[in-house]
Amino acid sequence: MAGNNRVVKFRRRRSINIGVIVFLILFVYIAIYVYIYFTKEHMSIYEVQEGFNVEDYRFTGLILRNEEVVGAARAGYIAYFQKEGDRVSKNTPIYSVDESRDILDYITSSDEPFTFSKENRARFMYKISSFHETYSDYDFESVYRLKEEALSTAMDLINQAMIEKGRQVKDETGFNFDYEVISSDKSGIVSYYMDSYEGIEPDTVTSDMFDPEAYEKVSLRTNEMVSPQEPVYKLISSENWSIMLKLDEQQYKNLLDKETISFTVLRDDFETEAKLKLSNRGNAYYAELQMDKYMFRYLQDRFLDIILHVDSARGLKIPLTAIVEKEFYLVPADMFTEGANSSKKGLVKQTYEENGDIKLTFIPTDIYKQDEVYAYVDTLLFDEGTLIKWPEKEETYTLQRKAKLTGVYNVNKGYAVFRRIEILFQNEAYCIIKEGTSYGLSAYDHIALDAKTAVEQQIIY
Repeated sequence: MAGNNRVVKFRRRRSINIGVIVFLILFVYIAIYVYIYFTKEHMSIYEVQEGFNVEDYRFTGLILRNEEVVGAARAGYIAYFQKEGDRVSKNTPIYSVDESRDILDYITSSDEPFTFSKENRARFMYKISSFHETYSDYDFESVYRLKEEALSTAMDLINQAMIEKGRQVKDETGFNFDYEVISSDKSGIVSYYMDSYEGIEPDTVTSDMFDPEAYEKVSLRTNEMVSPQEPVYKLISSENWSIMLKLDEQQYKNLLDKETISFTVLRDDFETEAKLKLSNRGNAYYAELQMDKYMFRYLQDRFLDIILHVDSARGLKIPLTAIVEKEFYLVPADMFTEGANSSKKGLVKQTYEENGDIKLTFIPTDIYKQDEVYAYVDTLLFDEGTLIKWPEKEETYTLQRKAKLTGVYNVNKGYAVFRRIEILFQNEAYCIIKEGTSYGLSAYDHIALDAKTAVEQQIIY
């Protein structure tokens, strides 16, 4: 019985733990993935946006006009008939000159108040209300312009009132009101200030003339007796005028191919365009903006701050880091044909069987660009040296001639695809490209921000 109680132990059979194996496989996979992730160069994505660029130059321009300073016909006291900026024709009365101050002294010593008519007061108040509507703390020059305009308007009104009052005093007192009316000998626009720029021609402009700080403007209106030929008014005899700009050498070169150019006057945000004429004398470079209208708008100005619009471009904005050059085969444009079962164009590839028979294979082919002679074909589709059968001829063309196109890598589908671009404008950071280019980009496409991190046809995720 004791022998029957003996227990025999069997060695346990070792079994494979599937869970542990799966865990180890997953661990190794994740470890490799993490290693690749941290060691590979990552691609940053850029979303293409519409963009607009204007390359501007800011200048202080010098205004030149056909101006003539007119001297007094004889000595005496001046009273003006025309106000600042009036257009006059030939033989229009401009001013009167009176050799005697008797009536003037009588008027100024009288206790009778000197008043404006209702119409003249309204004219004066209009100037002030216009100033209030357009006043800006950032344009203090407007205060000086108001002062000039107010003084000019006041002098106009005073002179007209003085003449009317003079006739009345003569009738009442018998004082001699002996004055001579002087008329213009030509048509033009009347102005009552002068500076040292009358008579300056575009080809006599010098660089020191462009300093507004050294500019002095002298009013020609006076209540004092004037001498014969002393300046009393200025006549601008033509609507043609110029704005002269002082350039540096690079600006001069950038403008050489332009005949007209647009610009904006900063004072009133007025944009227009003008004919452009360039000149250089030694190391001095100048641009002349030739105008035939709007002169009256800036009659009181000798200097204008302007923005010259040199280049403008509207399209798609992309960073320069995204741009790459890619080689393409140059294929004669008339070699493309349509496949038997497709309307898609392509090329007929010619190869040889082992027995020497010719084999023709139609390969659908995208044309990235085409000119009058050649079409650009992706080099990824064919090996160099491939023979292409000429349609309806027994001739072949060998793929070997190449040229480069500029483009970017589009990653909309998760892998990098070359897309052609045409640059309209470029600076040191980005460029504006033409929209609607064949095999090009559209707004909101996604591209590789750095072309060096992309490999064509490689999955990026």
